[in-house]
Amino acid sequence: METSSNLLRTGRVVRTQQELNAILLAHERFLLHKAGGATAQLSAMDLSKLNFAQRNLSDIDLSGTTLRGAVLARTNLARASLYCADLRLADLRHACLSSADMRGTSLRGANLSCANLDNANLRSATMARPGSDPLLNMEKQRGGGVDFSNCSMKRASFNGASLEGANFSGAMMQGADFKGAKLTDVSFKDAVLTGVNLSDLKVSPEALKGAVTDPSAACVARAEQLKAMVDVHYQWIRTGGREGAPANFDGEDLRPLQSYLAGRHLTGLTVRNAIAIGVSFAGCQLQGARFEGADLRDADFSESDVRAASFRGARLTHARFAKADLRALKLVDGRAQSVDLWEALALAEQFSGAELDCRLEDLGFRTMDAEAAA
Repeated sequence: METSSNLLRTGRVVRTQQELNAILLAHERFLLHKAGGATAQLSAMDLSKLNFAQRNLSDIDLSGTTLRGAVLARTNLARASLYCADLRLADLRHACLSSADMRGTSLRGANLSCANLDNANLRSATMARPGSDPLLNMEKQRGGGVDFSNCSMKRASFNGASLEGANFSGAMMQGADFKGAKLTDVSFKDAVLTGVNLSDLKVSPEALKGAVTDPSAACVARAEQLKAMVDVHYQWIRTGGREGAPANFDGEDLRPLQSYLAGRHLTGLTVRNAIAIGVSFAGCQLQGARFEGADLRDADFSESDVRAASFRGARLTHARFAKADLRALKLVDGRAQSVDLWEALALAEQFSGAELDCRLEDLGFRTMDAEAAA
């Protein structure tokens, strides 16, 4: 098998942006089974600083390709082959790299914030700072580490990877494998590390500040009590408040419930400052629910009714709102109450397909892109 250094020494065909655009368009037509389509042949080329942004390039072969400083933001690279590719300083923000082959890839100084790398293979990838490499002055100025902040990296493999200076802050890393990885000056601040062997990380407690690990035994044991509270809450709704009692999940860890709440009538539920990472609220009736300050990363609100719900200050990274109802709720006194997204952390595309009767900005929403630019 060729090593990364061998591939990077070979001569390369250089493409212009115009030539690249034609190749990428043909690849997209190929994926759609349209006339004139052809799978892209771009392996072992020099495509540095070219623009691939917002294209559908799933299953593309970019093995051994030089993509230094290339723009691949919001690009679909699902199942792509990036084996031994040079992605130094590349812009991969919000890109989809699920199940991509990234073995031996060089990612020094790349920005992958909010990207999706679920099931990606990053074995033996290089993310370390470049030291004295004179070609990467810009990279050294900004630290050289890879930015994986707020990525979804569930079940990603970093086996044997060199990870000096990498930033995993806020990343979703359930089931990720770090066996044999070299971790120096790495941050897992606020990352989700459930199902991760923490002994493989070998980092300081400071590097794990705020990280979310597996639910405690006490939390798992409390799951049956929480389920009983859901049943009593429904009785309260069904009888118009004559029987039962509203459920109060403030500060609770709801992760052991997983899909138990899906499809239920939970109008007026309070979930303030709770941990509900990966919990499914799909198809729920959640009118007027209170999620202020809750950690709802990777939660599923698809087809739910969240009219008049408050997500003020909630963490919503990678949460899904497809076909959710976010319109204003008409109250009995004739007023209308809107959803509150003030200071909620999310991306606008997470609400694609949701029912809205105003702009997200009118609900107090400020995209994470705007936060980063501020």
